[in-house]
Amino acid sequence: MATLVQEYLVASAARFPDRAAVVMREKTITFAELDAASNRLARFLKKNGVVRGDRVAFCLPKSVSAFVAIFGILKADAVYVPINHKAPKARIDQIIADAVPRMTLYDIDRQLVSAESSAPVKYENTGDDLAYILYTSGSTGVPKGVMIRHSNIVNATDWAVKAMNITEHDRMSQHPPLHFDLSMFDLYCGMASGATLYVVPEEFSLFPGQLLKFIEEKELTTWNSVPSVMVQMWLAGVVKQNGMPALKKVFFNGEVFPTKFLAEWMKTCPEKTFVNMYGPTETTVQCTFYPIVEIPRDVLRGVPIGKACANVEVFAVRDNGARAGTGEQGELYVGGRGVGVGYWNDPEKTARAFVPHPFDAQGGIVYRTGDLVTLREDGNYEFIGRKDNQVKVRGNRIELGDVDAALYSLPYVSEAATVVVSDAATNGNKLVAFVDFKDEEKKQAVKNDLAKLVPAYMIPDEVVSGMLPKTSHD
Repeated sequence: MATLVQEYLVASAARFPDRAAVVMREKTITFAELDAASNRLARFLKKNGVVRGDRVAFCLPKSVSAFVAIFGILKADAVYVPINHKAPKARIDQIIADAVPRMTLYDIDRQLVSAESSAPVKYENTGDDLAYILYTSGSTGVPKGVMIRHSNIVNATDWAVKAMNITEHDRMSQHPPLHFDLSMFDLYCGMASGATLYVVPEEFSLFPGQLLKFIEEKELTTWNSVPSVMVQMWLAGVVKQNGMPALKKVFFNGEVFPTKFLAEWMKTCPEKTFVNMYGPTETTVQCTFYPIVEIPRDVLRGVPIGKACANVEVFAVRDNGARAGTGEQGELYVGGRGVGVGYWNDPEKTARAFVPHPFDAQGGIVYRTGDLVTLREDGNYEFIGRKDNQVKVRGNRIELGDVDAALYSLPYVSEAATVVVSDAATNGNKLVAFVDFKDEEKKQAVKNDLAKLVPAYMIPDEVVSGMLPKTSHD
């Protein structure tokens, strides 16, 4: 049994040395090659001063080198911090200033690294050490780093491989970006099982037909993405009966899948298994799951987020502090082995979100998700909405205050309030910013100026002159 995340790769390299671990366009790296390359990088990092517990950031496009970076950093007993290479410089600088990495990789100098030995590296880490810090949107305009241990990932991965029957014969999609926690499902399930990861080129998300062609040509057996990607594929008319014949399992996570589109997928592809997974970044990829065994009849009702994964506890708490019973609404709390450590360098936010178990003195620390749920009579939870101003847009977690903070930093903005509204075209969400301009002519510059401050997914879809009656996000 693995204790450290990198041990998944080491074990698969021993069992399946010549099997493809990652396929990216025309580039393929086997498990043995990935193991050897990451050993070399680990030695290079150690030689250059990286020690146990250091943060090492990488700001790389999705590539074979990015996967080498992850495992090389882990094998150096360090903590990896993935940064969106497309984020504006101001955002990247914020993350680096907060994480204070010993080193940041913008490229991997193969000539320098290749001089190192590929022999196995001795680890000093334990399962309680951090494996990664993922930065998410913060309500004050500063991204917050979620700290996840090796033991958190191992628990989530071991459960997923067994429960979802992922084996060395699977050909898995690798669609989400590596700075998005949904990618951890593909990455570590692939490494643990010996399955092959087929990296979806980033630009394919703009072309649903290309995605479908990719699934069919690569003969993928599993697909994992945010629902909005699948909605776009359906709206483009590319999902056909008898299509994607090799595909057996479809996983989705990160946002609500509009039931009417899920029902259409299931009607068209009745031979495939569909599983809804739920889990904030703070609870390590997924904490609940719901296999969908029949086509939803009521398309106006959301699909449940389900029941707890192995070694995870979920329960809802009412506003009065009492445990919510069947049919009652409450905030979802998560306990058990999936709960991370807290937020890097932010004890106040950590103390607010990571709290002692309210009903069990021996229950340890639990995470307050901020998500409102109800418990159905069949024991499955349903997602209702949020208690705060955090939203999901196309699978991306956004604090509305983060967008507002960026807007207020523009010298020509007097007041600003960002809201999320339904997008009738996709049944998803979109961002709309209401802005009071000092100079109305500057309205055309807003999106371009925001692009220098925040990632593309945080730029409002629409900018409207004038303010909402109430603008507070407190």
